[in-house]
Amino acid sequence: MNDTLEHGSLCTAEDKTLTAACKRLLQQQSFATQNDLRQKLVEIGFEGISQSTVSRLLSQLGVVKVQNACGKKVYCITVENAPVRVESSIASQIEFITHNQSTVVVKTHPGSAQLVARLVDIDPHTEILGTVGGNDTVLIIPKDIAKIDACEAVVRARLGVR
Repeated sequence: MNDTLEHGSLCTAEDKTLTAACKRLLQQQSFATQNDLRQKLVEIGFEGISQSTVSRLLSQLGVVKVQNACGKKVYCITVENAPVRVESSIASQIEFITHNQSTVVVKTHPGSAQLVARLVDIDPHTEILGTVGGNDTVLIIPKDIAKIDACEAVVRARLGVR
């Protein structure tokens, strides 16, 4: 395996395949350590991969370590680098969505509010002024409280909740 870097990124065709495999694994599974990810890459055919190569891959992909819903720190591709796909796993983290005529409230399972807030914020919408995400509650501030129902509809659509 060629660990040579060109302008800070892996550069051979084999490295591009490795990068794609690493990205796919990070989207499909949780990894608490670089060695866990390295071992999985070895299992799927990338023999001889070093921990330093994994470290460079993580850096190239913009991977960060975040706390999951169970409180365990795991590697995660940052939302900005990952395609935004709202799947049932996100909707399953939401207990309810409502509003009080001035703010839309999304109640989540503990530890999920930050991710939910980020998904709402990732692509600015004219109905949404901003969000605040806590541990299990997201507050969405509408641009115009007279259009609170439209703001709630936008939030529901983004999160896959009807």
